[in-house]
Amino acid sequence: MSNTKPPLNTHAARSATSAVEREITASMASPAQLAVLKRIDAQRDRIHARQLAMQQARALRASNADRVDADAPLPARLLAFAKLHPVVAAAAVGAALFAGPARLMRIGGVILPIVMKMRSGK
Repeated sequence: MSNTKPPLNTHAARSATSAVEREITASMASPAQLAVLKRIDAQRDRIHARQLAMQQARALRASNADRVDADAPLPARLLAFAKLHPVVAAAAVGAALFAGPARLMRIGGVILPIVMKMRSGK
């Protein structure tokens, strides 16, 4: 036998209690107070919906963390590549630092036109 009790769902208990309290205050409120209470309730619903949407977006990002979207913008693809391959990204940054700015500009001047031709399909 263990002395541990199952965890209580405190969020559900609090929301049920607050719903009862809201009903009691709504029955004793004036029309102006009811309007304010309705706006507050609508705002709570919006906040809750936004929190759920953020949770879903985080879960979706976490599930897609191991893939790179081919249609994503270049900075997003580079960031995803760096997250997936940190050693290669560190080596590329180290090589760029070792080469220096003048050599990088020279290499970019040669490679950039080639890449632009390949992207345009000419």
